[in-house]
Amino acid sequence: MTNARRNVRHAVRLALAACATTGGALVYGQTALSSGTLAEAAPVQEVVVTGSRIAVPPNDISISPITTVTAVDIQQTGLLRTEDILNNLPSVSAEQSSGTSISSNGTATVSLRDLGSQRTLVLVDGRRMNPGGSGGITGPGSNANAPDINQIPADLIERVDVLTGGASSVYGADAVAGVVNFVLNTHYEGVRIDADYGYNNHSNDSQQYLGYLSAANQPLPQSTVNTGQNKSISILAGANFADGKGNATTYFSYLKSSPAVGYQFDHAGCTLNAGATPTSAVFCGGSGTSGTGQFFELGKVAGVTKSVLDETVDPTTGLFRPYSNTTDSYNYGALSYFQRAAERYTAGAFLHYDVNEYASVYTETMFARNTSTAQYGPSGAFAFTSYVSSCNNLLLTAQEVSVICAPATLAANQALFGLSGNQFDMYLGRRNVEGGGRLDQYTSDSIRQVIGVKGAFADVWTYDAYAQVGITQLSDIQGNYLGTPQIANALNVIPNPATGGVPGVAAGAPVCAAALPGGSAPTCVPWNIYVPGGVTPAALNYLSVPSTWAANATEYISDASATGDLGKYGVKIPTAKDGLSVNVGVEYREEKFTFSPDYIFANGLQAGGAPSRAINGGLHVWEGFTELRLPIMSELPFAYNLSAEAGYRYSNYTLGGTTNTYKFGLEWAPIQDIRLRGGYNRAVRAPNLNELFQPPVVGAGGTADPCWGSAPSLTPAQCARTGVTPGEYGNITVNPAAQINSQVGGNLTLKPEIADTYTLGLVLQPQFVPNLVASFDLFYIKIADTITSLSSNTIINDCALTGDATLCALIHRGPTGSLWFNTANFVNAQNVNIGKLSTKGLDIASRYHMDVGQLGRLSLTFAGTYTKDFITQPLPTGGSFDCAGYYGTTCNAPLPHWRHVVNATWGLPWLGIDLTARWRLIGPSNVDRSSTNPQLQAPFYVWDAHIPGYNYIDLSAAMPVTSAVDVRLGVNNIADKNPPLILNGSLSDCPNNTCNDNTWVGTYDTLGRYIYAHVSLKF
Repeated sequence: MTNARRNVRHAVRLALAACATTGGALVYGQTALSSGTLAEAAPVQEVVVTGSRIAVPPNDISISPITTVTAVDIQQTGLLRTEDILNNLPSVSAEQSSGTSISSNGTATVSLRDLGSQRTLVLVDGRRMNPGGSGGITGPGSNANAPDINQIPADLIERVDVLTGGASSVYGADAVAGVVNFVLNTHYEGVRIDADYGYNNHSNDSQQYLGYLSAANQPLPQSTVNTGQNKSISILAGANFADGKGNATTYFSYLKSSPAVGYQFDHAGCTLNAGATPTSAVFCGGSGTSGTGQFFELGKVAGVTKSVLDETVDPTTGLFRPYSNTTDSYNYGALSYFQRAAERYTAGAFLHYDVNEYASVYTETMFARNTSTAQYGPSGAFAFTSYVSSCNNLLLTAQEVSVICAPATLAANQALFGLSGNQFDMYLGRRNVEGGGRLDQYTSDSIRQVIGVKGAFADVWTYDAYAQVGITQLSDIQGNYLGTPQIANALNVIPNPATGGVPGVAAGAPVCAAALPGGSAPTCVPWNIYVPGGVTPAALNYLSVPSTWAANATEYISDASATGDLGKYGVKIPTAKDGLSVNVGVEYREEKFTFSPDYIFANGLQAGGAPSRAINGGLHVWEGFTELRLPIMSELPFAYNLSAEAGYRYSNYTLGGTTNTYKFGLEWAPIQDIRLRGGYNRAVRAPNLNELFQPPVVGAGGTADPCWGSAPSLTPAQCARTGVTPGEYGNITVNPAAQINSQVGGNLTLKPEIADTYTLGLVLQPQFVPNLVASFDLFYIKIADTITSLSSNTIINDCALTGDATLCALIHRGPTGSLWFNTANFVNAQNVNIGKLSTKGLDIASRYHMDVGQLGRLSLTFAGTYTKDFITQPLPTGGSFDCAGYYGTTCNAPLPHWRHVVNATWGLPWLGIDLTARWRLIGPSNVDRSSTNPQLQAPFYVWDAHIPGYNYIDLSAAMPVTSAVDVRLGVNNIADKNPPLILNGSLSDCPNNTCNDNTWVGTYDTLGRYIYAHVSLKF
């Protein structure tokens, strides 16, 4: 590549990128002469920018702040998955990603300002991206309307515009936190082939982490691991035809990702636990659903219900002995995928043709098939599964009978449960270690079709009308799950009767009672969990049940709008060069969603899975909108540019209710070097189909019970308000997985959320520092009537502190005070419009490039976000809490006050080589329990109470091999920095719905350094 060619590439790239990144800096395009000096480029056409439907000149890019990721920026990361690329942006928070396993739903979603994917609108070339179909199941990103951005191949992206702030008046509902607009390369000429290969390399050399593994007799990982390989290839081809009147562009891509598993890493080889006090020792623990079994009995002693037996089967002696959380908890993290196994195909075509000077027709077709597999700890009889057996159970050893059926123990147990003879009621936690980890095999097929026509008429008007349909089918096949009815049958074991018994089995041999003639399960095989090696393949074959679900999300859109430059009609202010521009339009949108679980999945009969009921819902919305842009002053003293904009949208929903959204904006450039901008947006978020139609179900939540354990964090009086009796206080058994049951579900009476967004910004492009562009934008977003499922933590704490009868009625404790022994014990947390949410902060962005003489060219970019606060008020009459700078069971993944990304590219004068260094900083955070706010304050583990600031350095080099071949090599997280580790246990800071393998996947680099290579061929 010649110096001139490289200078052209840099000049065009930097001018466009700086202009877009700062959202309105006064930057003009430039080209290079063959000598390498810069000259003025041809005039740049007016463009439509994200956040508006009105085309504007290049020196008036946007009143709203916009951050842009260019195709070059993407290539410099070496990342192949779109969600990984966006997670590098300081304003984007991790949600569903390739690293989510335990609570994955098979999609990748994007969340702006940590406000959730349900409040982030995703566009493709300015039009809505179709839903990903992840509704119907619980967990972050489980939103029937949330797009699955895995459908967009990274190599097709020309740029990504991120507008952080309300935009409902322009694009409709959901644009509360902002808009992510993927601008694709739809007008290509030629052929381009891109191939990528990358893998994660990690040195397992942390003596601290390895010490935990050794102390627990867990396998040690290899000293160095290379895992999580990613391979991809993409083809982009396009050609003009009809003397340049038309263009056809097609693409195909393939991506294959290999899994990375917890046991391969020193920091994830075991589930880290601690005990019941803040300074408890850290150890390799896990779940009370043990691999050797936890056999737990309750009994009534002196009128008080308490534990009378808590044993496990010693794996060496085969004898019952007391269960120990430290040595007997099951290490479920070792099998969890740190990166899901995945395979993705995408294909599509874009066609446009200029019929005449008034009309250009276009079509867009996009197809994607994504498959991914999530693996996590084995299924089993989860703690605690209740079953009735007897002292003549032939599977019990003599020693086990002597323990279980000791007269005092048996009498106390029978007194509590009303049993007689030699029967007892046992609570069991036993992992299916013989069958291996649970698997979720997700498959998604998505198609998006757009047909439209656009053009100009009457000299001053342009129009665009299109119809769009998007269909996504998402399904899951669950494997290696045990069925709960099968478990109950296989544990109810009796001697085979001499007559009328199970055919083919000797009299007196152990059989399932349900297998007797006329019984409900003739194929039942006893599950012998009482001795090491007692589980047979026949028993596993009977116990294992497949379960499946399928979801279908369909979206239809019809949209038509016209934009007029009324200044050509003389509608302008005399002090301005340009006149009023107006856009008017109408839109119709229909959303449909069905969720079809099989009988097992619908009823939660797969052990370790939550029930999810069928959904069949839909909505229609009719909308009318308008937008205005009015230049007020141009090139006058102290008013180089003064312009205003406004927008309005009226929406009518079939489920009842209308909404009005609007915006106002003002920009003022007193001189060419400085531009001030400010805006106000009223935005709404209509309830999505999941929130409206999901039937109520009970499943495991992610928060601890402040009233459990020997030293509850709440007082006896406070716990009494939540339903704890004096005898239960201090005696409620702790769930080692730090989970209690919550009932969640939809609500047809929900109404839209209402959000107000304020922005105030300063854009600098000082002429005395050529090629420098910088912007500073304050933001403030506040949302009322938030649609939320109150956390069980909020419900219990507010009930305990206030005695609010409405909240206290949502708590359903069992006979021992437990909220997790079985699904009859739960906290009701269905969706409601309640409370408020707000966040404020500052975005900073800048770009600068300079020639360094004979040494080439240096380019610098910076993007940073300061989050001052993130305030949640769960209840209108209750207190609020601030999650900025915190993480944990209430605040979830870390939301540091400060994040930034700095890129430095040195364009060498030799061989066209570019060297790029990137510095990513994720600021420090503290555990939310350490806050002094009574809504958050609780005992916390000192060991992981603080996460320091995390700095990552990435390096890459790009070089043209020939005029048609480019190569890039790079390393991310070059120092192989371990992620911060978060503990599980009774004071857990690591809820399973957002935290996997002891850390926050998606937020931090969890797999070590990433080494990659990229080759691009152009013809």
